[in-house]
Amino acid sequence: MVRGRGKSSRRRGTRSAAAAAALLLVMAASGSCECGAPSGIVDVCSGDDSGPPFLSTDILLVIDNSASMLEEQEKVANELSTFVQSLVRGPVDNDFQVGVITTGVSLNYRTCDPRSATTLQRYPEQSGRLQFGKLADGSRDPASIRRILGGDDVDLVEQLERLVQQGTNGSGEEMGLEAIRLALSAPLIDEDASADPPGNAGFLRPGARLLVVVVSDEDDCSDPTGEAVALEPICGGDCTSDAECGGPGNYCIVDGTGARKCSTNHCETTPGRNALEPVRDYVDFLQNLDDGTGSGRTREAYLAVIGAVSAAGDPERCASGTDEAQGVGERYAEAVSLMGNKGYIGSICDDSYHESLSIIAGLISAAQVLDLPVDPGSGHLIQVELTRANGEVVRCLQGEGFTYEASSGEAPARLRMEGRCELLSTDQIRLEYVCAS
Repeated sequence: MVRGRGKSSRRRGTRSAAAAAALLLVMAASGSCECGAPSGIVDVCSGDDSGPPFLSTDILLVIDNSASMLEEQEKVANELSTFVQSLVRGPVDNDFQVGVITTGVSLNYRTCDPRSATTLQRYPEQSGRLQFGKLADGSRDPASIRRILGGDDVDLVEQLERLVQQGTNGSGEEMGLEAIRLALSAPLIDEDASADPPGNAGFLRPGARLLVVVVSDEDDCSDPTGEAVALEPICGGDCTSDAECGGPGNYCIVDGTGARKCSTNHCETTPGRNALEPVRDYVDFLQNLDDGTGSGRTREAYLAVIGAVSAAGDPERCASGTDEAQGVGERYAEAVSLMGNKGYIGSICDDSYHESLSIIAGLISAAQVLDLPVDPGSGHLIQVELTRANGEVVRCLQGEGFTYEASSGEAPARLRMEGRCELLSTDQIRLEYVCAS
């Protein structure tokens, strides 16, 4: 499932008609420029040797598989066609692949008696490992046949719908950020599919962008030790609102009988949050991932969350007509904020995830760093023309709309679009290579 990079991956012939129509290449000359150009500068302008800019994106979906997540997993599955179509319709060709992990790493729990000993349960078969689709009881769905799906797979949406269905038999101590770090770090990222359990080798491709999407109805409770916080079952008395249950982390929750009882989520109390791994550490990890090309470049990373926030993205225990969040997404909101314009957060309580998934796809379909199939040797030999949805034409030159980075190691040359030339998801892009003469 690992794909090549550069011209070979660009010529697979699988680009959609919509994406192809948005990508126009115009060569400024059509033969050899016998002009004694400096070494390394393009002096042959041929449509056979060049192509439009492109993207490669690895997408990691992090699915909460705790007991309260059945409806939310179904809502993600219902909008995957929207998500995939938005990826394909971007302004540049996007060679993407998708894998799924869960928020399960460990669970430290005790009885309602605060004096009772805690029990620590590990989830080694999850803990950042790419998953197959699961049935409601947590067993593998026999129709789920691949852990990494490619954008050109004919059954992509069908298989992705299975992958996001991770059942509801997972840990109730959701560690989304820790699961991400485990998934993308050694030794797991270097272990191949023949390992027992299988590893994640082949998911992070050299030079590919990374998009991480977390879907959870509680806040992150990441603790690498697994023992910083102890959870307990629903232990309080009857209630009708959170206000009757105390301060932060105390919620009026529907129990297994349908009655509302006060419950303390110790991951979301002030002492509990202070005991967890700092959010800044996880964001630093994402923002400093090496891109695997041997060039010293960092990987372009994006973080999106559909979590326990309001429609405006503010941390709160939101509710809809049929469902409610089980916590307040303060740590996820902090992580997205630290990611700046490479972050997004939407509400888990939305009746549909159509809008959120469309926006998330737009984060990477209009990425501002574009790979070039040919290194012209100088950014001054490139001209970029953007056509906006309203018909406005924006012309971009080196230093006046983009910066140029030469190829290095396995890393292709690339453009970083800036200022007035930042790409929008509805743009059309026209690229010109100018022969040296």
